[in-house]
Amino acid sequence: MALMILFCIYGIGVFVSFYTALSPHSDLFESRYSKSVFDRHNHILSVFLTPEQQWHLKSPSPISSKIRAAVLTYEDKRFYSHFGIDILALLRSIKNNLTSSKRIGGSTISMQVVKLYLNSPRTYTNKINEFFQTLALEAAFNKDEILHMYLNNAPYGGNIIGYHSAALLYFNKDVGSLTWAESALLAVLPNAPGLFNLKKNTDILKNKRDALLVKLHTQGYFDKEILSIALKEPLPSRKIHHHNLAPHLSLKLIAARKQNNIVSTIDKTLQARLETKIKQYHKKLLSQGILNLAALVVDTQSGEILCYVGSQDFLDIDNFGQIDGVSAMRSVGSLLKPFLYALSIDDGLIAPQSLLVDVPLFFSNFNPQNATKTYQGLVPAQTALQKSLNVPFVKLLQNYGYEKFFFTLQDMAGFEASNAQRYGLSFILGSKEMNMLQIARLYRGLAQYGEFGELYTLLNTQKKPLKRFLSKGSAYLTLQTLKELQREGDLDYHREKMAFSWKSGTSYGRKDAWAAGASPQYTIVVWAGNFTGKANPNIFGVKTAGTLLFEILEELPNNNISFSLPTESLKNIEVDRLSGYGVNDELKILLEESKIGLSSILFPTSAQPLQPSPFLKKVFLANEKEVDSLAKDFLFAKPSLALKLPTNVLAYYKLQNVNIQKHLLERNKSLQIIYPLQGITIIQPKDFDGQQELIIRIANLKNQQVSWYLNEKLIHISTQSTLKLFLARRTHSLVIVGEDGNMDTISFNIE
Repeated sequence: MALMILFCIYGIGVFVSFYTALSPHSDLFESRYSKSVFDRHNHILSVFLTPEQQWHLKSPSPISSKIRAAVLTYEDKRFYSHFGIDILALLRSIKNNLTSSKRIGGSTISMQVVKLYLNSPRTYTNKINEFFQTLALEAAFNKDEILHMYLNNAPYGGNIIGYHSAALLYFNKDVGSLTWAESALLAVLPNAPGLFNLKKNTDILKNKRDALLVKLHTQGYFDKEILSIALKEPLPSRKIHHHNLAPHLSLKLIAARKQNNIVSTIDKTLQARLETKIKQYHKKLLSQGILNLAALVVDTQSGEILCYVGSQDFLDIDNFGQIDGVSAMRSVGSLLKPFLYALSIDDGLIAPQSLLVDVPLFFSNFNPQNATKTYQGLVPAQTALQKSLNVPFVKLLQNYGYEKFFFTLQDMAGFEASNAQRYGLSFILGSKEMNMLQIARLYRGLAQYGEFGELYTLLNTQKKPLKRFLSKGSAYLTLQTLKELQREGDLDYHREKMAFSWKSGTSYGRKDAWAAGASPQYTIVVWAGNFTGKANPNIFGVKTAGTLLFEILEELPNNNISFSLPTESLKNIEVDRLSGYGVNDELKILLEESKIGLSSILFPTSAQPLQPSPFLKKVFLANEKEVDSLAKDFLFAKPSLALKLPTNVLAYYKLQNVNIQKHLLERNKSLQIIYPLQGITIIQPKDFDGQQELIIRIANLKNQQVSWYLNEKLIHISTQSTLKLFLARRTHSLVIVGEDGNMDTISFNIE
């Protein structure tokens, strides 16, 4: 009796000692697992060996019904009904060991978890201790937690620990995708992991697996047909070499996070597809001496990074493949121009149709040149952006204010504070280095109609609120302008298939080729060049990076979604037809009298009023000659408008032998609504359902894709010049928007 009391006291002591050392509902084995990175769907991306050189994955997935059934049937059929000790199994084990030479264990899954955790020598004292420690384990954890710990820490042969590691290295699968045969094999392996030799013992192992499959069938888990298929499945013939995906990002994440399992925002399927695509594209560039590539794909709506390809191949040691090109700081070429364009629209400095000076200019000791070394004299702002002309944008930056732009862009892109004066006006041409994450943040913000914010690599991160830097209207006008860029070769084919607003960039000295752009669904950034910084005459943004950008876009689902027209953020304004700038009441009269006339354009409702033309000046004419106030016939002079261009622009047109005013007035709109006319009331007979049939006619001089918006809703996209509509009796608004950024709008009545 006294011995029994002492035994109970001893047991209580072991129980209390072990229980107090536990942290209920937290994994006992947390410190032992491999560092692992998973994708947004809990599929493994990258896994790294433990210090003991083991593959020891902790599965983030729920236990599948197949694994649960197979393991419990084989190891512990009363797992959910006993309290950690299966008395019936224990008594049967004792009886069998006393009467038979074949030893059978009576350990439950809970007891095996304690053994795996303590890894104590197999002595009678330790076995007694494990009895009470198992009771403590059951008191601290629920059954599913215990089963998880068992599956994640059971041995599966060699240096493979845990069922997720085994599924990955034996079957190249996640645990949720295992077949019945594979699940049965993983159920029997921990019972005899030494049997798993890919060249020996396969018959013994297959017999164990098949016996379990038959038992599972007998218990009604699956039918005879599935059993037949499962029995025919061969055992794995070799251990699979696991190839880590998104290795650059994975290394960054495990270095920054303490936990073993990190769930990222990456989409494994897309990541694998893009890594393959970039390796293939890299082979084309090698012969040109372009050694390195990087790409980034972001979900425009959430800011979550879906694909992160840091180099052409992490294992390409000869070409520095382990350098992370996504995080590397590089000169960005012309990628910042769209943001100066949009900000200048909001400030009322320009509209897309406004003329900018494009002739050689000097800014102190800075003499920017266009990439082609050619100039156009005066050029619409939207054309300057589409052709990426340097001179107009340097001048526009001077007018907007360099420091104002620098610090606004700093907030947009999230780059660290630096000496703004260091870069000067060359900032707009890429003199400041930035990385792909910052560029993606910029273009995602543009695609979010002017709201900018963080990018995310960890799933379920609390999102920070976006901050508005651009009006919806200016962002949309910029996105439309970027849909029609100067392209080469296959890019026209890609453009015809997909709606995407993008910009290329080539750094000074041809060291970096960039392409960046966005749709409502995706933001994509591509970089090509040499990590060594070596220049290469073959590096050119449009051709080198732009082609890859569109090949990546083709790999993505839902890749042809257009931006919707924010009708509440745009209004019709009148501009002078000559230079595309704002007008007041006096100017309107003078424009009509001067036979220059007005045009109607879309402009952001929240922007500052568009400034009047810097090229049109009020003059006084007497006998069709310009006179000043000192002239004797000034009293008889009439006010008018005259085109007054800077001397260097006049000189350019003189060299070209061009009649300036005629040249500018003859610049036809590439897109215009021909019928109905603005403000017209149309009386037509009703159809049987009471609606009116109307044929809309437009002029589409470039035969481009045109988006038709009726009453603020997108109704049609095509290159056709007519559209038949059935309209109700009311006032209607119609807006057409071309790929080149041109648009026209009217309102009309149906009676």
